[in-house]
Amino acid sequence: MRSSSFMNRLSLSWISVALYVVCFICSNILVDANLTSARLDLTQDRTYTISEATKQILEEIKEPIKLRLYSSAGIEDMGPDYTSLKTRIDDLLGEYIRISKGLIIVETLDPKRYSIEEDLAVSDGVRSIPNVIKSSQIFLGLSGRNSTNGRYAIPHFAPERSAFLEYDLTRLIYDLSNTKKRIVGIYGDLPLNGDKTQRLPAWMIVDTIERFYETQTLFGTIEKFNDEIEVLLLAEPGELDATTVYAIDQFVMRGGRVLAFVDPFSEILNASTGNGPQPPRRTSLVTLKPLLKSWGIDLNERQIIGDLTGALKVQMKKGNQIIATEYPAWFDLQKENFVQNEIITSNLSILSFRTAGHLQKRVGTKVDWQPIVWSTSKAGIIDVAQVEYAPDPTEILSNLKTTGDKFTLVARIRGALDTAFPNGPPKSLINNRIRKQHRAKTDTSAAIIIVSDADFLSDTTWIETKNLGGQELKIPFSNNGDLVLNALDQLTGSSAMMGLRGRGVSKRRFEIIDNMEREAEKKYRSKEKILISRIKANEKFIKNIQKTELKKGVTFTKENQKNIDNARDEMLQLRMELRQVQFSLREDIDALKWFLSVLNIWGTPSLICLIVLVIVGVRSYRDKHFIVNKL
Repeated sequence: MRSSSFMNRLSLSWISVALYVVCFICSNILVDANLTSARLDLTQDRTYTISEATKQILEEIKEPIKLRLYSSAGIEDMGPDYTSLKTRIDDLLGEYIRISKGLIIVETLDPKRYSIEEDLAVSDGVRSIPNVIKSSQIFLGLSGRNSTNGRYAIPHFAPERSAFLEYDLTRLIYDLSNTKKRIVGIYGDLPLNGDKTQRLPAWMIVDTIERFYETQTLFGTIEKFNDEIEVLLLAEPGELDATTVYAIDQFVMRGGRVLAFVDPFSEILNASTGNGPQPPRRTSLVTLKPLLKSWGIDLNERQIIGDLTGALKVQMKKGNQIIATEYPAWFDLQKENFVQNEIITSNLSILSFRTAGHLQKRVGTKVDWQPIVWSTSKAGIIDVAQVEYAPDPTEILSNLKTTGDKFTLVARIRGALDTAFPNGPPKSLINNRIRKQHRAKTDTSAAIIIVSDADFLSDTTWIETKNLGGQELKIPFSNNGDLVLNALDQLTGSSAMMGLRGRGVSKRRFEIIDNMEREAEKKYRSKEKILISRIKANEKFIKNIQKTELKKGVTFTKENQKNIDNARDEMLQLRMELRQVQFSLREDIDALKWFLSVLNIWGTPSLICLIVLVIVGVRSYRDKHFIVNKL
């Protein structure tokens, strides 16, 4: 009887298992049939979830947009990264068609060699990359066309930019559905448009802006900025004459908006030309002083900010060695250092700065002053003289004194402003028609956003360039470009694409390891300094003895020889200690990285095994307990 009861229970267990398997198979069939596009997105930036901004843009499409997806049949030969990317492109485009209610039309073409499809791909601006396995060319790109024959393309989808896939697709559709763009005037000394004589390409920031705005690049003396310009972007304008300064002032008085990038020291403009050290270039802060004063801004032209928390690691030559050290004048800032619930910092996660100045609200001014981005509390002031010629990061690091203050790097000014020229136009302005249009104050509330770092715009500050099949691929590792676009959107009142910016920045900092490296670096540098000073003292001591003996014209005395030997022995000991300090610098960090690697590889499988063992153990115990009770 007892045996029969046990067998019945065992049979029921097997029936339960069989039912579980049947239910699992049925649920998979149902999901595969009805939820093919469903995804569970656990990424921090919700990279694989279609944003509300994309949905809004797709729902606002009024006319059909035709897309051509060029995808070679042999894409799987390029590896799993390309295969999964192609699957995700197909899924996203399918969702775009559904949300746009069929106004997006996608045609998929396989551009085989010497085919019409290959000719179409090339004419549409889609590029191929080599397939080394089959000695052929692989296409994976997209082109789009609207009803007015406007045309844009994504030349090649690269796995390295997979985090930006939704942004790239939605941007292309936005460009095709919005043909009329607002105008941004760009004025300054920064080589934003490159240099054709030296084959230097335009900066990425120009292409970024031109996808959403029409730009007018301006040079030389300006008497008056065109009324059609909505925002004037000042890119470190350098030494301005009074006429141009007045033109900027009156542009603001007429209701024009300004986005200014100025700082005490622009690394790009002061870079060596290969002809030896050049005298530091005069900053625009000198000639812009009257304007900054009228706008309620103080910006010290001889001070930059160093930040220990986000300091970047650089390599430098010291003696005969190449060493890695943190350079506080170059630093990244995270979300906690951005103003919250503001359009301008919407969806941003990291910003990069190089030799940035610090902004202050001028005492007595009545403007609405809003800090947008600020340093961490582990920041301090660095004199410009320390970075003008050949900056020594180790010296700057050891000498930087933090005060606990947070320094403003980006700020917005709003409100009624008075002209910087209360006595009327400067004498250098000879155009009487413009002179008669002088305005003493703004008619409406002014809006100015100022960034205390001109190098903020440079590709080297926020873009990584990779070579892909002989072609350059530019990948942002910071949200600098997004901040510029957000600022322009806020100044013009546009919010298109806002919800997409900042998604999937390719760089993530490991805060625990960063903090350990920072502390180890600090301890190492201080001890290194002491040891090096003692070594130099011994070297000096030996040289002094040798110099004295040579002057006397006699050989070393036994006492002096003994002192020299002792000094040399001590130097050997000190050098051994220095090497030990250098070795110990990364010992704890490497140990932590090893632990994290082991945890990452074995942590989840071990946890699953443990859970299974516990479940099996509990069930085994219950079965035995049940049998014993029956007996």
